[in-house]
Amino acid sequence: MNYRPEIDGLRALAVLPVVLYHSKINLFQGGFVGVDIFFVISGFLITKIIITEVFQSSFSIIKFYERRARRILPALFTVLIFSTVLSWALLPPIQFKDFGQSLFFVSFFTSNILFWIESGYFTEATELKPLIHTWSLGVEEQFYIFFPLLVLFIYKINKKYIFPSIFLILTISLFLSYIYSAPNIDTELREAAFFLLPTRAWELMLGSILCLSNKHSVINSNGMFNNFMSFIGLLLIFYSILFFGENTPFPGLYALVPTLGAAFIIVFGTNKTYAFKLLTIKPMIFIGLTSYSIYLWHQPLLAFSRFYFIGELSSVTVLLIIITSIFLGYCSWRYIEQPFRDKNKISRKNIFIFSIAGTLILSSIGMIIHLNDGFKNRYSTNEIALLDFQSYEQRDELYRERDCLLKQNQDQNSFKDICKAGETYIWGDSHAAGLYAGINLNEEASQFTASGCPPILNIKINAVPNCASINDYIYSSIEQAKPRRVFLSAYWIHDSYEGSDDLLLKTLSKISNEHPSVEFYVLGGLPIWFPSLPVTMLKADNLLNGQETYIENQLFKKIAQKDEVIKTMVLDLNNKNIKFISMLDLLCEGNHCLTQAADPNIEPIAFDYGHLTRSGSVEVSSRIFDVINHSFNNN
Repeated sequence: MNYRPEIDGLRALAVLPVVLYHSKINLFQGGFVGVDIFFVISGFLITKIIITEVFQSSFSIIKFYERRARRILPALFTVLIFSTVLSWALLPPIQFKDFGQSLFFVSFFTSNILFWIESGYFTEATELKPLIHTWSLGVEEQFYIFFPLLVLFIYKINKKYIFPSIFLILTISLFLSYIYSAPNIDTELREAAFFLLPTRAWELMLGSILCLSNKHSVINSNGMFNNFMSFIGLLLIFYSILFFGENTPFPGLYALVPTLGAAFIIVFGTNKTYAFKLLTIKPMIFIGLTSYSIYLWHQPLLAFSRFYFIGELSSVTVLLIIITSIFLGYCSWRYIEQPFRDKNKISRKNIFIFSIAGTLILSSIGMIIHLNDGFKNRYSTNEIALLDFQSYEQRDELYRERDCLLKQNQDQNSFKDICKAGETYIWGDSHAAGLYAGINLNEEASQFTASGCPPILNIKINAVPNCASINDYIYSSIEQAKPRRVFLSAYWIHDSYEGSDDLLLKTLSKISNEHPSVEFYVLGGLPIWFPSLPVTMLKADNLLNGQETYIENQLFKKIAQKDEVIKTMVLDLNNKNIKFISMLDLLCEGNHCLTQAADPNIEPIAFDYGHLTRSGSVEVSSRIFDVINHSFNNN
């Protein structure tokens, strides 16, 4: 196959946005589309190899899988070993147990299935998963189990059927991707569309179609047209990187934007085009050649750094991680990838022995870690007692999940009668649901909460397709029941709520103006702990003892800034029936926030990054009512 330097440049254009996206650089909110570009490139190059050898009657399944093993496994095994060592050193038992499970699945290229079952790609927890990015390897390698066999089968029937058959499968896969990525589809199905092969295969097959089209000489050779089309390809890619985000229904038809962009460059980016000149500058070629190893290294470095520093990474730290990822990517490419591709240095027999042995050893290590609960015996009894709160067994009962805290696939008709019990309303997302136990001790409360759905009218959140209708239902209930008071609470700094300030202001204005007899209390954000309060307490040597202790909260400034925005809205409305209560003022001294409570049990305030325990709910609610009774009622 003739070397095409612009494709290496395109690889650079794929890997850099992914690295910057996982680094949480806001400008690259759509950087995840780099994976889609990789899929198109991979489909194009692999199909070219397969078709050429099949048509020359020289194709061998063994030789094909040998190439894949040489290309993929050595660098992957290196990163997995590195990640296992650091996981032992840095991860608490629960996270280490989860890592072991992912290590097992990655070893067999099925991590995409695991991550689909566990949670979505855009959830908070994913940034702490060192191997989350390997889902794309799972999709790709699963595809290459079936694709060569499919081509061989069709070729033996009639080689003329190869193009239409692949095009038909591409169309079916794209249709499934479109159907199951729609905002109104069940969350589990949308996540399946993101992670699984049936709804991703079309992206690799798009590359295959490009290869077959090239074979049949349908590419336009007009220089001006090539320049225009390849430039459009670049625009499509940059547009998706800059303007897509976690609320974009993806993959679906939206994935056509970056994939067609890549396709246009592959087809029309001839050596006389501006796109070719841009993509073939030396830095782009360098990044492209080392892109696979850079991709492997960046996420473990980011995830482990977040555990080590316990919080959001500084700009300097992120920059150092990106530079380190590129450096390790080069070393991995130069000293691991390259030697293993050399058949004169490593024979076919040895590469297969290496592959099988590596897979069995790493998968066994992963299973051992998981079955041993992340080796809890690394910690003392008191430390384990604290960390065990991360698996808070009372959550379902405490939050009344699926009854009064609706999940993402439920609608407003799912609220049970037990949710409508008192004249005090709790309206918001799961952070509001955590307040129910404590508020209900002070006043009989009605709980109207939905996971990932803030108390903002007309808000659209793709992950919670029924959010707007749920909020309309709650507002109608307020209109009809005229409750005594309503608490509005949410995880206000959640990425999905970003850009909703205007809608929040309209909501606050509407409810306070139209219902002057109802007391509305807008609660500021609860302290957020990274990666969780129990882990943060462990790092600070702040074990459970029932004492009122405070430790530094890394996200204090971010929460305080958002609180100030909401507080200003409430003050500007100047309505007597709506008040703002700062949770930071109630729970923090400076930027150090309360960590544990003793009533009714000695527990951390929160069992994860911010959801309240029962004792946390009682403590926080008690402080809320102290403010209401002693501050607002005295004015």
